[in-house]
Amino acid sequence: MLFNLKINNIINSVSKNVTYWGADGATLLKLYRTLVRSKLDYGSVVYGSAKKHVLRALDPIHHQGFRIGLGAFRTSPIKSLYAEAGERSLEDRRIKLTFNYVLKLKSLPRNPCHDIEFEAPLSDFSADSKSELNLVASTFEDIKNAKINLNSIDNHYVQCPPP
Repeated sequence: MLFNLKINNIINSVSKNVTYWGADGATLLKLYRTLVRSKLDYGSVVYGSAKKHVLRALDPIHHQGFRIGLGAFRTSPIKSLYAEAGERSLEDRRIKLTFNYVLKLKSLPRNPCHDIEFEAPLSDFSADSKSELNLVASTFEDIKNAKINLNSIDNHYVQCPPP
């Protein structure tokens, strides 16, 4: 899949929301998290498998939101912005959101994606391959490295409403 068009669409729609405004820093950071970061996070599980240079196009918007909210200079180091705002990089957020998605999906066996993710052999999703599913494979690798037993996750069955 080509994610360039999707990433450019996100940049265009989000960059309109990152402007200078006269509120205090805490309010600006809350606005950033609700209006801008939510758009950056939406679909990140899907487009997270795009090439790194394509995904890096979203980082300046992420950093600009912090700079405005914190009142930081343009030359402020990015790591200090993350520390001051108590936030993660977009790459770390994508990994966390994908991790949460895979673990939640494991607990919902009736979800249509459950069979695709957990019934297919992991060899089909090798992290070394050039497939677009390498984010799923790397998430499984991260779960394995964290020594999380996927079989220990309880299934959650949603009750159907009575007729």
